[in-house]
Amino acid sequence: MTDLVEFTAHFDDLVPPRPVEHFGSSDLSFGGRIEPPLKIHEDGGERGCGGKVWLAGEMLCNYLIEKSDSKGLLSLSQLSNGSCHFRNVLELGSGTGLVGLCAGSLAKSNSLKVKVFATDIGNLVELLNVNTQLNNLDKYVFPEILMWGEALAEKFEGDATDKIDLILAADCVYLEAAFTLLEKTLLDLTDGSHPPIVLMSYKKRRKADKNFFRQIRKSFQVIRVTDFAKSDEYVKHRTHLFQLIRISR
Repeated sequence: MTDLVEFTAHFDDLVPPRPVEHFGSSDLSFGGRIEPPLKIHEDGGERGCGGKVWLAGEMLCNYLIEKSDSKGLLSLSQLSNGSCHFRNVLELGSGTGLVGLCAGSLAKSNSLKVKVFATDIGNLVELLNVNTQLNNLDKYVFPEILMWGEALAEKFEGDATDKIDLILAADCVYLEAAFTLLEKTLLDLTDGSHPPIVLMSYKKRRKADKNFFRQIRKSFQVIRVTDFAKSDEYVKHRTHLFQLIRISR
């Protein structure tokens, strides 16, 4: 199997670089709804596109913030087959860790017993560790290596004792060569008797993206999520939020 690390070397050839103001560290409060504001260090593309904050990640954060309160992470959501008792969260393709850190911050501020595993390829875990420490969230957010397409760690398997019950993925539908690896990982993560909820935010960039969604519809219901305040604003920028529900076999 071709290593995903080789694929990521080509990411920045496919999209324009972000403006220089997105390099370095910045504070994100999402209109004062996250206190203290998240501190995100971006590496300016040194580790590829994963070292930057992208619009789809900001979208998923806005949804998490709007739909969470002291009763639980996403306790205000109306997700199909949903639960308001998410305890173990896994973020795929975390990059800077923005979405996972947002979930961890919400857990901390609401005194929720939630663990967030922020996962990515090896050279990005260092950046995830930096941002976790910057935000004093090391008791809530746990950076780990997870290579798409490879065997899962036992604790991430579908029927693990303390299994993952929520999967977050922002802008993971990015490079066509990695589509089959992402699909395999999503299938493996949802292979248990009670599959986790999957939330995927995505910015449409290329016609090839539809190939990914055509393929995963063989195994998942793909439901558009629009019941949050800024949905229409993001859609104008070709950025969408979906829930994936594993189809019973």
